[in-house]
Amino acid sequence: MIDWYIEQVFAARTWKLRKEVFALEGKLAEVMLEGDFEATHFAAYDGNEVVGVLSLISSGDTYTIHFLAVAPHVRLKGVGTALLKHARLFIDTFSGKMLQAEAPSAQQHFWESNGFVPIKQKEELMITYSLPLTNDLMPENEP
Repeated sequence: MIDWYIEQVFAARTWKLRKEVFALEGKLAEVMLEGDFEATHFAAYDGNEVVGVLSLISSGDTYTIHFLAVAPHVRLKGVGTALLKHARLFIDTFSGKMLQAEAPSAQQHFWESNGFVPIKQKEELMITYSLPLTNDLMPENEP
């Protein structure tokens, strides 16, 4: 069992894991966003090791997940779901209304089990998901 935690980080802190997950044989530039330094990034740590990352871009009250990556050795241990929950709490502080993601169809179970609804299929392999946000993640004693 791992003992991990999540915090907001600078873009550069997410690049190594993004490259390992999305472009192992490629170049770092393949996993960098055009607005990487304006995006919001979260990292899940196991000790000093980054084991999960999530990168968000906002447009008005809609937020889009551009990267969600979890290290292979900690997959299916709740890291991805915890990153999503952390991102939703962050978005809620800015009164965000919608969270979207585009992901491979092989990950459909993960996204749907986290409340996302498929709204568009792009080619055979990619699906765009949407999650209308409410303030249901806020503790009951807070506004």
